[in-house]
Amino acid sequence: MKHLLMITAGLLLLAGLTTAQQPAPSPAAPAAPAAGARLEQMEGIYQKELSARHIPLLGKYLIELQRQAATATDKSPYTAEIARIQQIISAGGVLDLIATQQAQSGTMPMPAPMPAPVPIEQKQALIALSPALAQKVTPKAPADAQTATIGEIEWRIEFIAAGTYDILLHYACPELTEPLTIVIECNGQTLEKELAVERATKDAQSFRILRLGSLTLTSDLRGETLRLSAGDKVSPQLIVKSLLITRPKPPALNP
Repeated sequence: MKHLLMITAGLLLLAGLTTAQQPAPSPAAPAAPAAGARLEQMEGIYQKELSARHIPLLGKYLIELQRQAATATDKSPYTAEIARIQQIISAGGVLDLIATQQAQSGTMPMPAPMPAPVPIEQKQALIALSPALAQKVTPKAPADAQTATIGEIEWRIEFIAAGTYDILLHYACPELTEPLTIVIECNGQTLEKELAVERATKDAQSFRILRLGSLTLTSDLRGETLRLSAGDKVSPQLIVKSLLITRPKPPALNP
């Protein structure tokens, strides 16, 4: 747990430095009829900029938590922290730094005003599953491999809140001569997607994104296995960099 607190403290420091770089507000101007709307617009921009800075930091922290949980004897503190960070990311990634610091020091936080609503487009949870975090890879890959040529790969999902999620594959496949069937199995659901020959990559270092489909969870998912298989296990062709689980983007509004 001490390791988790040290990582969280590092995130707070980075987030605090980012916030400190915001320009000082100009002296208050005389009230105008549109002052309220202007303040709401400024608050929205502020929240969006913080979200863009915090989510990458939280994503790296989440990957490190998953890596530590995979080898820990007592997984419970890691599981709780993974759930907490995923909830923060789902809410837009904007941290209440004062409340978090007070919680870490063991003091009760003072009541704070409710933050401005986070725009829908920012509420996109992201879980990145890399080969290094996998429970099982066939053929077996080095433990610290950033990519893996796979016939089958399995990950343990510690926690995902109920809802609908898009499943995206970050892949390379330079030697594709015929369509390759990719299958996702999780929580009793199966997704099947054909990787067409024209979606092959020019080499093993050129990665593309392929949407495999959507999973709908009617309840929170805890401690379940997600399995990805691709063609022949004996002669695998698919190079996996990561599997991304994201909130679907809202439909575009017609003008």
